[in-house]
Amino acid sequence: MTDGPESDRGTEQSSDNARRPEGPARVPLLELRGITKRFGAVQALTDVSLKVYAGEVLALVGDNGAGKSTLIKTIAGINLPDKGEILFESHPVHFSGPRDP
Repeated sequence: MTDGPESDRGTEQSSDNARRPEGPARVPLLELRGITKRFGAVQALTDVSLKVYAGEVLALVGDNGAGKSTLIKTIAGINLPDKGEILFESHPVHFSGPRDP
């Protein structure tokens, strides 16, 4: 049967995909490359890479102590990475603290 919410969902999905750029023109809104963070002897993040595209909804999940909070704090500028690169709209960004624009 093609009536009802199921048929609407299929239409919505295809029209949503039609608006999203594909291929080489698609540039990540946020990109992390090789992010590493240590707190003394504790290696909190090791070579973390991530790409986030506009319009995506993501979840960050993992066990306690896996580095989720450290990663978010690094993206927010609270923790400064020991190594690696953060790019916003393909431009490198450097934080000296969380209040940086």
